Amino acid sequence: MDGYDGDLIENLGAAKMTIDNNHGVGYISLYELMPGLTAWIYNINFNKDLVIDMRFMEDRPYYFGYNVSGYQLQKFPEEVDYKKIQQGQNFVIISKPNSSSEFVIPKNISYKCCYIIINPKLLNESKVASKLKLVSDLAESFKLKGDSDPYRYFGNIDARIGTYADIVLKNKRTDITGRLITEGAILRMLGSQIEAHAHDSSTHNFKPALTKSKLSRITNIGEYILSNISEKISIDEISLHLRISPKKLQSGIRFLYGYSANEYLTRLRLEHSKELMHSTEMNISEICFAVGYQSKSYFSKIFLDTFGNTPSAYRKSYEDANLLYDISYRSLAEDSLTVKNVDEIINIAREFNPKFKITGSIIFHRNIFFQIIEGPKKEVLTLFKNICNDRRHKDIQVMWRGFKIKREFDEWAMATISDEGELEVVIQGNTKNLELSNVLGKLDRSAMESESLWRKVRNIIKLDANESAA
Repeated sequence: MDGYDGDLIENLGAAKMTIDNNHGVGYISLYELMPGLTAWIYNINFNKDLVIDMRFMEDRPYYFGYNVSGYQLQKFPEEVDYKKIQQGQNFVIISKPNSSSEFVIPKNISYKCCYIIINPKLLNESKVASKLKLVSDLAESFKLKGDSDPYRYFGNIDARIGTYADIVLKNKRTDITGRLITEGAILRMLGSQIEAHAHDSSTHNFKPALTKSKLSRITNIGEYILSNISEKISIDEISLHLRISPKKLQSGIRFLYGYSANEYLTRLRLEHSKELMHSTEMNISEICFAVGYQSKSYFSKIFLDTFGNTPSAYRKSYEDANLLYDISYRSLAEDSLTVKNVDEIINIAREFNPKFKITGSIIFHRNIFFQIIEGPKKEVLTLFKNICNDRRHKDIQVMWRGFKIKREFDEWAMATISDEGELEVVIQGNTKNLELSNVLGKLDRSAMESESLWRKVRNIIKLDANESAA
């Protein structure tokens, strides 16, 4: 990835490169779960084909992968034609030591993929029983013999593995909890891939009745249902949208997800209702209609049958945990906004937010606002709704939202960024000056509006807030 001019953020055991330029838009992340077990996450759209010439080491590592979205091409040096790895497909590649494999990620597609790379030599060196067991299990599953020929396994379309890969891709938390979520999902994904390979091997390369192309198409069903979740959706409508016959659609859903089509639709509606309970202040009746049910009593019954709690009881148990809610966003101020207006906004925040147990930080620079708001969920969501309705700014982009265990701030903080890239921030009563030019790069207008910059600022402010509180 040399020459892609991305913004690189490195943490202990993890790194993330964000690209937003003529090469493409998105990010590539790396996690080292332990020496010998690493995960690479691609969530990116390239403007031209990316060709990767992967050189294999003498240690003969295992490369597990899963395409959540998009596809890629692969071939070994002696091959003329590429093999296509489709969306939703599980794959494993092991090459000869000191050989190579070529991958091509096509341009102009939403490419989302998780790779898990295992180096058996490094795992063996640890002498830890669990790691040694993993090495022996892999050797037994794949039965490799010394410097044998390259090994390639392209499995069936498998939505179960996709469930874990999707968690890794969607998890934007950068704290310890977020890392644990990522690590747990990666390990479960690996276990599912090994299990899928063992199943296919023991059933003589078991093949479903549908082609992999059709199964790959069916993996888009969730996105279609969620975009129409409040409507009455029929199998015939989904069939028409995916260009697959109703009979094959039913068969594919059963194969991929283990549910009938109606059971899968119900599950999606119910899971979405839980998300709305977590992220909104909609009442149960409103949520019932929002996920496509016309009867509140029927909605409560199937929710109870599925999760063991009524919707009201589920929401109460979650809220009784007294977790804090956090929203971070970036917005563009209207051109007519004056310094006096900004002072008024800050003064109102400092006066009223403590009354609602809301703390956080706000930055204003070059007509751009950035805020971190934390506190009780109801109060934070009410405040954010008012913020969204405020005509003094526009183009609101949420950087992160979700629950957390403790506050980053004891009070309301104000920060500004100078033209030289210096962050002057008042946190916990102390003024901090942080030189950010090496981190933020050139602060032109496009950089100031970019999501990646404000994600960096968020991390820096949170880090400094924690240090000040220590």
